Amino acid sequence: MAAVRLLWLLAILLVGPTRAEAPLLVAAASSLGPPLRELAERFRAERGIPVKVVLASSGKLFAQVQKGAPYTLYLPADPAYLKRLPQGKLKAKPIPFARGRLVLYLHPRLRRKPEGPEVLKDPEIRRIAIANPNFAPYGRAALAVLEHYGLIPAVQRKLVFTESVAQAARLAAFAADAAWIDLASARKLGGPYWLAPSEIHPPLLYAAGLLDPRGKPFLAYLRSPKAREVFAKYGLEAP
Repeated sequence: MAAVRLLWLLAILLVGPTRAEAPLLVAAASSLGPPLRELAERFRAERGIPVKVVLASSGKLFAQVQKGAPYTLYLPADPAYLKRLPQGKLKAKPIPFARGRLVLYLHPRLRRKPEGPEVLKDPEIRRIAIANPNFAPYGRAALAVLEHYGLIPAVQRKLVFTESVAQAARLAAFAADAAWIDLASARKLGGPYWLAPSEIHPPLLYAAGLLDPRGKPFLAYLRSPKAREVFAKYGLEAP
């Protein structure tokens, strides 16, 4: 009997903590990477609940969610993705929690500050990184700005499409002359940029979709004053 009890205690010690430490899987638009990682670390320190952030384009994550990926939360940069999910997939009404800003970034080697997207007609600018508009809201927003200024015919051969805005930012660091990226990435890169007016492109609205009730505590945390401070630090505005 003593041996059985000992084995039972060992099983509790081995299995119990593993279950308690199982992380919440959060699928998020790649542009949310820096603030979301910081919030996940704070959340674990305060609540003792680990959060694992999976980053990709909103469209790619949408496909994974449709196929049954075990995410607790889905955070795209366009609420339309949440509306397209099958009925019953979401466990609560989508909640907007932040708004992004699109910028046109120029590599420092060009030694000029952009005053608008017309600079892209410059023959010195030969490669313009942009997230694939079929999967990334930032790519769709960038195309809307180019169309607004009538620049599509002049720059379409220069466009280099990437899977996500985060990849466009990485390309901007070394291989591209210019890039359409999020404000946080532009600040991190440190080069000159032009802030696109929000009214001339589709809104870059981040919304949270609850896929598993276990994600409710972190969802509430995303709407807290602490989270708003973190988002603001990375150039994200209140919704």
